Amino acid sequence: MIARSSNPVHIRTKLVILTVLVIAAGIGASLSGATVRAQSDEAVIVISSSVESQFPEGMTFKVDIESDLRIDDIRVTFEVGDRGTTQYSYLDLDQTTRPLINGELFHRTNSRDRYIPPGTMIKYWFEITDENGDTYLIEPKFFRFDDARFEWDEVTRGTVTILYHGPVRVRAERLAEAALESLELMGPVTGADTETPIVMTLYNNNAEMIEAVVARSLASSRELVTEGQAFDSESVVLVLAGRSDIGTATHEMTHILVARAAGSSGSVPLWLNEGLAEFGNLDQTVSYERFLEWAEGTDRLIPLKSLRSFPGDPNLTLVAYGQGRSAVSYMIEEFGEQKMAELLRTLGTGIGIDAALEAVYGFGISGLEDRWRESIGAEAYVEATPGPTPTRVAEPTPTYKLLTSPPKSSSPDPETADATEMPVPTSPPESVGDGVEFPDADTDEAPVDDPQQNAVGGTCSAPVPGSIDGTTVGWLLMVVGLVANQRYRARKDR
Repeated sequence: MIARSSNPVHIRTKLVILTVLVIAAGIGASLSGATVRAQSDEAVIVISSSVESQFPEGMTFKVDIESDLRIDDIRVTFEVGDRGTTQYSYLDLDQTTRPLINGELFHRTNSRDRYIPPGTMIKYWFEITDENGDTYLIEPKFFRFDDARFEWDEVTRGTVTILYHGPVRVRAERLAEAALESLELMGPVTGADTETPIVMTLYNNNAEMIEAVVARSLASSRELVTEGQAFDSESVVLVLAGRSDIGTATHEMTHILVARAAGSSGSVPLWLNEGLAEFGNLDQTVSYERFLEWAEGTDRLIPLKSLRSFPGDPNLTLVAYGQGRSAVSYMIEEFGEQKMAELLRTLGTGIGIDAALEAVYGFGISGLEDRWRESIGAEAYVEATPGPTPTRVAEPTPTYKLLTSPPKSSSPDPETADATEMPVPTSPPESVGDGVEFPDADTDEAPVDDPQQNAVGGTCSAPVPGSIDGTTVGWLLMVVGLVANQRYRARKDR
């Protein structure tokens, strides 16, 4: 229905009654034949009302009405997902053929600050104000902002919907089943709401994906391959089809659950957020285990309290993933799923990780560090004493910063799969390239002491609020892998 709203300038607003035909949400939503009629003989007839996706450029709102009165303005207001804010803009009006009046607005979404991920549900409504100051509010409707470049089919399992195009229905069904399985696994672990729908948009190749992800520079787009992005405020995941799509989707979807569990006030440290995402990954890589073993044997484990952002060293970043997954696994196996869910709820009150651990587990971050290290057989962590200390001479490694994204799945070498022991190498494992991902030059990481670095909704070096991004650089991975391989073999030959 159309509801009456008061105009701050004109007090004499009339009671208005409108019968509205509501069309289901989709690429275009329309409203026609609706009549806006005041108590007087004056009338406004809504001929049509629509919104159409033109992703990635934006969306177009249109309204056609008939009125003998001059219309001062038509405003559209919309809410994007669960961002908790509204935006509004005024349509451009053409009244040269009155009583027929046309209004149109193109809202751009092709920049970082205005980006809306495809698959997002948008709530919108129109307000019409005539020359007398009377305002007519059209009943809100919902619209799914799909990628307009393709005709989408969908597969729904439970609360998860996979959008796909082309002859990939079997892949979409497989992804939907995996997503549902991940929800069933991680719902109790995180204590998050699993009833709010999640939409995954599946792209068939990198050329399609490039135009869909958060805007990047042209140079970085040529070098980077984005395998997945998650947007917790919109409950949307973008996935690149491939051998690691199940791992990508379930990792990123877990970030959404963590964000829901901790809420907007929660600040989840990187090791916990990424550790939970990897715990929920249904296609886990073995590379993290290898790097964790390497770090144990070479005294390169990173104190958990320091894992607020990723190290600049690609090898240590993989160590960080391994530590996060290992620490989270220890906490769940030792203390149960309910404690983990309680920890996320406690973080949602706004307190820090040390106080939250004390409240839930009875020990702080240092106590967790000691218990976890003991569980994996690592040396106890001894905090460095103040004062000058000798600097370890380390082999040079690439200084590229990394983003978090589900790593490509891998299987153990069949020749060593049955081995019960693995010698600890003094250089990084040969699988250094597996899962290493580098950001574009425009991505900024918060400093280590930034408490908001891992606030929920901004994990994984999010370029815009609520987004979670993961990228890989194929040629660079190959170079890094070859260099590490040569170093390792050279040491073996000594």
